[in-house]
Amino acid sequence: FNHKKDKVCVMTNTKLFLLLGTSLSFLPQLTYAQCVSPIQDCYALGYTQTSCPNGKGVKCPFGNGWYCGGTAAQDCIKLGYDKDCTGAGESGNGETCNGKYQSCTCDSTYQYTCSGTGYSGGSGTSCGGKYTSCTCTSGYEWKDGTCQIIDNCLSNCSIGCLYYSDNSCASYLINSKILLGVVIYEKSLSEDGWIMTISPIAKGIAWDTGQSYKTGITGTSPDVSCSNTAALVAKGSRFEAANKAYNYNAGGRTWCLPSYDLLKNLTNSTNFTNVNNGIKSAGGILLGYGGQPSYSYENVWSSSEASDTITTVFYADINGGNSMGPSPYKYNNWDLLTIRPVTAF
Repeated sequence: FNHKKDKVCVMTNTKLFLLLGTSLSFLPQLTYAQCVSPIQDCYALGYTQTSCPNGKGVKCPFGNGWYCGGTAAQDCIKLGYDKDCTGAGESGNGETCNGKYQSCTCDSTYQYTCSGTGYSGGSGTSCGGKYTSCTCTSGYEWKDGTCQIIDNCLSNCSIGCLYYSDNSCASYLINSKILLGVVIYEKSLSEDGWIMTISPIAKGIAWDTGQSYKTGITGTSPDVSCSNTAALVAKGSRFEAANKAYNYNAGGRTWCLPSYDLLKNLTNSTNFTNVNNGIKSAGGILLGYGGQPSYSYENVWSSSEASDTITTVFYADINGGNSMGPSPYKYNNWDLLTIRPVTAF
């Protein structure tokens, strides 16, 4: 070991150790000894890096050069700096090593995985497995950041559509909204549309608890449903079915017993099927099962009187054969007699 004022040397037969402070640093690549003068160039001695990533490597005893054990590209890759981050929407995270990054970040517009029901894949290029928008399968459309069922009910509250308190319609249940019922009669320029509850609000209720009393309330058109009901309520509590419907409270609306013609609209097999499909999508009780689940039919009270002893009902048969007809006696309260109120829109 020789020590002079301006040189530092440590000699072995095959390897060179550089004295750094009070410790020795092992430099395995060199097989010869050097005496390094402070005035010499670190770069010429092989210390080509201004620094090694994460402090790895051997620093030149003078100056700012480092020996990193290989080429810059090789050392950076070993340390995980292997990403260009030049793809669509990409930017690099943190420091670079030889112009590359350890990880990349995607632009915030790349947020959709485009997987699940209704999705056929991503639209355009991806970043980190995500896309700026998605493509949808048949029957679905890209809307508000999701693939949604193409819903004709959104533009037209047709028979069988579900009707919500914000006066919108959909073909499926929207839990974030207040459901009022299912459309049973379409709105036109000359007529209101009508909604029915998705389940009976009561069963086993008599139309009139008295006997042989003719009210004269015989209106049948859809638009008299509520005036019929109000007239029955005005006659007293004995008219239980009308009072039950009138006192139903949902959405701040007036609810009524449906008129003869309003219920007759459901004898059409297409209308009946569409309404029951809507009821099913909302988790209600299908027309025909409202009285007793063990039966496939029910009788829905109307507000249209037929005589002093009977009124009219909708005979709803889940297997078909739906019809309008005279009720059992007004005072009957069988379980198969149900109340399904309606309201206009």
